[in-house]
Amino acid sequence: MSSEKPAGRQQLKREARSHILKTFEKAGFIGIERSAGAVNYMAIKSDADSPFVIASIYGDRRGVASIWIKDDTLELLKDSGELVSSDDRIIQDVSFFKRGMDWKCEIHSSEDLMIDAIVARSSQVWDAMLAEMADKQAARDEKQRLADERKAHMDSKRKSAF
Repeated sequence: MSSEKPAGRQQLKREARSHILKTFEKAGFIGIERSAGAVNYMAIKSDADSPFVIASIYGDRRGVASIWIKDDTLELLKDSGELVSSDDRIIQDVSFFKRGMDWKCEIHSSEDLMIDAIVARSSQVWDAMLAEMADKQAARDEKQRLADERKAHMDSKRKSAF
């Protein structure tokens, strides 16, 4: 017989949140501890200076944790078949909290396969965001280049008062 006591519910919750954070960290993200009133959570970002949060790790009353995700992440999970309506999993709209996340996804245990799926799909959404930001920056740079050319052309046409 093993002399180890079974882990209590709070210990299982701490282990699950730690495992989720480590899984995000392996994918290149970091966790920043935050609080909203009395609720503490981990905001998942690409780096500490980034204003963009890709997901958040919260506690959960029924499961061991919950991961709050963006709408795009949920759509990718559904499209890939990793999340189906028949799952015994609570998916809840949290967009009204105005924390940048749209959906709360219940996590059942540290071994829940949904953790890896959410991390993978969140990475996809982040990559798409980076590509979109790069495209927008390239468009801004091109617009500025054209404006600079117009200014130089107009400057060359101007007469000097002296």
